[in-house]
Amino acid sequence: MTENIEKIKSNWETYEKLLGRLADHNINKMIEVLGERILMCPESRISDQPGAYPGGLVEHALSVASTMRKLNDSLKMDVSISSIIKASLLHEIGKIGDEENDLFLIQDSDWHRNNLNQNYKYNDDISKMSISHRTLYLLQKFSINLTREEWVAIQISSGSHFEENRFYAGSETTLGILLQKSKALAYHMSMT
Repeated sequence: MTENIEKIKSNWETYEKLLGRLADHNINKMIEVLGERILMCPESRISDQPGAYPGGLVEHALSVASTMRKLNDSLKMDVSISSIIKASLLHEIGKIGDEENDLFLIQDSDWHRNNLNQNYKYNDDISKMSISHRTLYLLQKFSINLTREEWVAIQISSGSHFEENRFYAGSETTLGILLQKSKALAYHMSMT
């Protein structure tokens, strides 16, 4: 347990440090207000998927950031480091929920935990939104400015197979493709 706490703490320090490089007062304000919820948010609610534990969201975001940076450098994609940091670390911030309520709640059903491997359940008391829409909503709520490329990258980060993202298929930005592929690689690497 102590090892997990130390890992969560170390990941959080890295996460804050990277976002701090952006010198964005509004991001700092969001971290101040939502920090503990971001820190403890799982990446997934299903136990056999990566990040289905406290701190999973930040751990995944850091993995995506590292992968994006490596791909950007090795493929000479020339995407700005600030856009990589912003898109990778904030692309799923909507998984925390809304301004006041968590999206994921501890699963209180033994049957769901034991038969469906659900560590968490969805909070039915918050408005229904896709993760990308909730993310973009929270970012605008804290007046965090995004370039057009950053906005589209976050919107399409879950993939073009979602109805709301099909419009962008075939015209994805370089940042959007980099985020999608890095996210997929981060998931793949955490499963091996």
